[in-house]
Amino acid sequence: MGRVEGKVVMITGAGSGAGRADALMLAREGAKIIATDQNLETAQATAAEIGEAAIALPLNITKEDEWVAAFAAAREKFGYVDTLVNNAGILIQASIEYMAFEDWQKTLNVNVTGYYLGCKHGVLNMKEKGGNIVNMGSVTSHLGSPNYFAYAAAKSAVVSLTRSVNAHAKTGGYAIRCNALCPDGILTPMVLAQMGLPPDADVEMIKQSPMGHRFCYPEDVANLVLFLVSDESRFISGADIAIDNGNFRFSEF
Repeated sequence: MGRVEGKVVMITGAGSGAGRADALMLAREGAKIIATDQNLETAQATAAEIGEAAIALPLNITKEDEWVAAFAAAREKFGYVDTLVNNAGILIQASIEYMAFEDWQKTLNVNVTGYYLGCKHGVLNMKEKGGNIVNMGSVTSHLGSPNYFAYAAAKSAVVSLTRSVNAHAKTGGYAIRCNALCPDGILTPMVLAQMGLPPDADVEMIKQSPMGHRFCYPEDVANLVLFLVSDESRFISGADIAIDNGNFRFSEF
């Protein structure tokens, strides 16, 4: 038996990066996977790699009607969705002085409103039988960032959102857990693009660079997601867990 045998997990941004790694690892440990992505072709590629235990669905996380449709399709296929991994997000580099208002709005729309909608419909679909929500925070949830101003603000909101979802579940008597994980830089296509590198850049070379200690692999994140999705973490809720190689507490930062 796998560590998440029988779990039915919806993952946003499952077409690449950490979301794809989450999907593959959870499937190997026995979960059924609903791989969603705004780019349906990438979600389909992830689902195809998993096989019959997965389906792919299109999902723009900022559109409430698409959340409703995704949960309906998932229930039709698997009967019940007991876990949601809110992973999708965007990263736009700019300081407060130079961030365009439309980029600020776009960042918060995806990284905050999209997570609000996921949590809302996660709770609505799980409150009868219980469930589990995992939100992707960031090391910037707890730190100021001069160059990723809107991203840091959004990820701080994700941690607060996580705590409030947990509080709502507790006061409502719902058997729903909600946690956030807060990684430092992950070597994903999104981060590589910020570094001016192609998606297929030599990650081993990057890991050996002077800043290499600041990066983790998507699989490192997936290991923590696996724990939070599993019943091994059954008594953990409302937490935000760092996965940053100690960089948040390191004086260099």
